Amino acid sequence: MIRDMVRLSLWGVQSKKKEIVRELFALGVLHLDQDTPSTAEDDGTFNSLKLLRGKVLGLIEALGWDGWNSLREEDLGASETSLLDLSSAETVHEIDRSLEAFTSRLASLLAEAKEKDDLLDRLNRSEEVLRKFTPFFSGKAPSETEEDSLWWVENGDAPALVASLAAALDGGERHEAVSSHFVAGKESFGLLGLRTSLSAASIVRRVASESGAMPWRPPEYRDAPPPFGKLLPDVQRAIEGLSARRSAIEEELRTAALQWGPRLAALYLFIDEKTEEASVEAQCRGSEESFSIGGWVPGDALHETARRMEERFGTDVLMQWRLPGEDEWKDVPTALKNAPLASPFELFLRLLRPPTYDGVDPTPMVALFFPFFSGCMIGDVGYGVLFLLLALWLKGRKLPVLRDVAAILTHVALWSILWGLAWGEFFGDVGHRLFHMKPLLVERTQGILPVMIFTVSLGLFHVLLGLFIGLCQGVRHHHRHLWMEKAGNMLFLIGLIVAILFLKTRLPKELFTVPVSFLVIGIALLVGGGGIGGIVEAFGSIGNVISYVRIAAIGLSSAILAMVASKFTDVLGLSVLGLILAFIIHLLNLVIAIGGSSLHSARLHYVEFFGRFYSAGGKNYTPFRKRSGLTWKKR
Repeated sequence: MIRDMVRLSLWGVQSKKKEIVRELFALGVLHLDQDTPSTAEDDGTFNSLKLLRGKVLGLIEALGWDGWNSLREEDLGASETSLLDLSSAETVHEIDRSLEAFTSRLASLLAEAKEKDDLLDRLNRSEEVLRKFTPFFSGKAPSETEEDSLWWVENGDAPALVASLAAALDGGERHEAVSSHFVAGKESFGLLGLRTSLSAASIVRRVASESGAMPWRPPEYRDAPPPFGKLLPDVQRAIEGLSARRSAIEEELRTAALQWGPRLAALYLFIDEKTEEASVEAQCRGSEESFSIGGWVPGDALHETARRMEERFGTDVLMQWRLPGEDEWKDVPTALKNAPLASPFELFLRLLRPPTYDGVDPTPMVALFFPFFSGCMIGDVGYGVLFLLLALWLKGRKLPVLRDVAAILTHVALWSILWGLAWGEFFGDVGHRLFHMKPLLVERTQGILPVMIFTVSLGLFHVLLGLFIGLCQGVRHHHRHLWMEKAGNMLFLIGLIVAILFLKTRLPKELFTVPVSFLVIGIALLVGGGGIGGIVEAFGSIGNVISYVRIAAIGLSSAILAMVASKFTDVLGLSVLGLILAFIIHLLNLVIAIGGSSLHSARLHYVEFFGRFYSAGGKNYTPFRKRSGLTWKKR
């Protein structure tokens, strides 16, 4: 349900502002006005804390630590105990000083790691090049009067460059030959290997440069490389040394992350809390002697809030509260509070904007109908037991959303078991084969028509319930067009269904005027409430009701697929192949069952049900409070 909210205004003495704001933060129930103008000037604390918070978060990200959900209350307690007694300015200075040495060491490690990565990348490319040319350079060891060289050259220019070099070296009195080997690149440039005499080195460099070629050198031998045929072992040893050092740096960073990650995260959250407090302090309106702050508080938390503030500050604080007026409803945040069995289903509303403060919280109805529909589609005792085991496993996970999913899956599993007993299914027809399991209601693979009629009737009730809630909303808020349209839609559907019953059964024909009257009154209300659009909406409701037949269709397909799995053992016997194929089909059906039933059940709620009454225009209730438990999350 939607919690009643109260408008709270608080006045306090200026000298107690920090303590009062800190107490409100600890209470964690006040939703502050987002549009409150700030008349107080920040003393620099807020900006300093923001910068320090960013610095700590930068260190956490540089460490690569992401264990926010593994934080414990003790981690935060240690930070607060050591720093809580310091003033804001001292807190910033002390933390900044403590982090300076660690920041320097981390920056040094990260810089060295980047340098080693860059050099390793270049050396690996050099090794790849040298491997390609090692056969050429090592085929015949160069004499003391010969020189090896490698040149970057466009793929199509290599033959012309070799010809130009041969012509240049064969001229005059030299008659030197040139040995070459070319490896084409994947793109436009390849590498040309040359072996020429030392006396011709200048000619080679001149001709190659004039042809647009560029010399290639490994990164550690830019000036005077040794013969290329002997260079590969040196490069490989350099790679091994760099890789060992890079692994050592990685291990050091990993150790630092494990040791310092939780500490820095706890420190970040502590600073984040102080930053929020400083932000609120800067927003407080007031004078030199007093200040004021206002917002919204749940009605059921008002008494405890007033008691705590009075006990702590006495006459230094004055509080005033009132219920919101109708003209303020659009500004009131929406806070939901449901029974423990229903609260996990609030997860469905998180995918939408929250309902307006004057709207309806559909969570209890989702908690009733969603697992009912999903369980009806699955309808298998064996699958239900497996889903229950999966829910128990998810329940032990640390993420809150997974615990909500586990609770929802538990409801679905229990309804699946109940519907499995009603349909007489245990992994399809395995229950019937092994222990002569009989359906309590009907075997849905045989009674297709009754199951379809049941699901359509279920859809009619669900849609009518949504229309009834919309009707109540229209009457409550004096929206004449709204309640007329919803009432007309209800009468139209009821009249149509009753008329069909009169035509298909032996009901007294004299009473046929009753459904006709419903239809006439319903159409009149539809036109009065929504005009032609109301008529269109009524026919759309008929389609919505019929769409609930998907419950029967999906359930029937799941039951048939489960039976197909058993057929493999009939054809192949209790062989390894037969059991494997049956297991694969059951596993596939298991995935399809939970996915299909969940998606289609959710669609029936979002489209066919919520569309009748849900007004998604509310504001999230975000109180000014400390984060705790497993909700740690970086901003």
